[in-house]
Amino acid sequence: MSLFSISYRAATLGFTLVMGCLLCSCAQPRTRIEPANLVWPKPPDHPRIQYVQSIYTEDDIGRRYSFFERIFGKPYFDGMVRPYGVSVRQNVLLICDIVSRRVMVLDLVEKRLMIITGNDGSFRLPAAAVMEGKGRIYVADSSGAKVVVFDRQGGYVTNFSLSGGVPVGLAINEGLGRLYVADRAKHRIMVFDLDGRFLFEFGGRGNADGRLNIPLDVTVDHTGKVYVLDSGNFRVQVFTADGKYLSRFGEVGDRPGMFANPKGVAVDSEGHIYVTDAAFSNYQIFDSTGKVLLFIGEAGPWPGFLNMPAGIAIDENDQIYIADQLNSRVQVFRYMKDKGQSAAP
Repeated sequence: MSLFSISYRAATLGFTLVMGCLLCSCAQPRTRIEPANLVWPKPPDHPRIQYVQSIYTEDDIGRRYSFFERIFGKPYFDGMVRPYGVSVRQNVLLICDIVSRRVMVLDLVEKRLMIITGNDGSFRLPAAAVMEGKGRIYVADSSGAKVVVFDRQGGYVTNFSLSGGVPVGLAINEGLGRLYVADRAKHRIMVFDLDGRFLFEFGGRGNADGRLNIPLDVTVDHTGKVYVLDSGNFRVQVFTADGKYLSRFGEVGDRPGMFANPKGVAVDSEGHIYVTDAAFSNYQIFDSTGKVLLFIGEAGPWPGFLNMPAGIAIDENDQIYIADQLNSRVQVFRYMKDKGQSAAP
């Protein structure tokens, strides 16, 4: 056998080994190992909340790579820097990153990511985003004093102004065709129809019942009641769909049931109210009267730990999504309700 043949065979074998290594190293990432039995409260108490997973990138929702992506990687950054606003509907998770200044749209069924950047000048700082039933996406641009509307493919549709306000929270009442916007600058909730026509507003600065001080978030339950995170007053206020005051709970302090730096509010299918607190690095769960039932989390990078949590959202199956700001991820939990009956956490 000639030296040339030996060299050629060696080169071919080397090329094959290199390509094999490339394909192995660039193949679909390893599945993240998550704890399977992380629950609250701890045994022997009956568990009510279960940790599901952490989402750092598109890969964590099961993204499948094409052949070329396995070799060259994806041509875009799919991670988070500082997630703030989060919402979920019909298996579509929306995440607003206030550092990278973009909205991440994660399809949890198709397991794909779409990114809305606002590079066309449509928005500057997305603080919150929600999607209505037909797929239109509403983005609160807190630096632009407006709400921007996109179609399901991320194409710009329109925008409407808040007249010098700072929109930071959004919620939709599909049945009434209303969009509720939390305006932290003018201490109010503005209500629009889904085409952006102004309907009415409620709130106004103050600490009396029905008045607001730096509202940071708003959500709507299945009955249409509106829950406003009245952050500057360290409380949650509940209103009718038309803005009539109903009740409130919360006060400033460092004990369970109190708030120090509340950021987000959400309601599950049984009417339990969830509030994140960036100062405590946790979220608390209340019943409909405002009685604290359970609190979850403390400062840290591990599963079930949080670092300045902000937005919170709960889907149709009582999966809980929390924007874990300084851990650059969204953590997912699940409310474990009893089958066939209502039960408090």
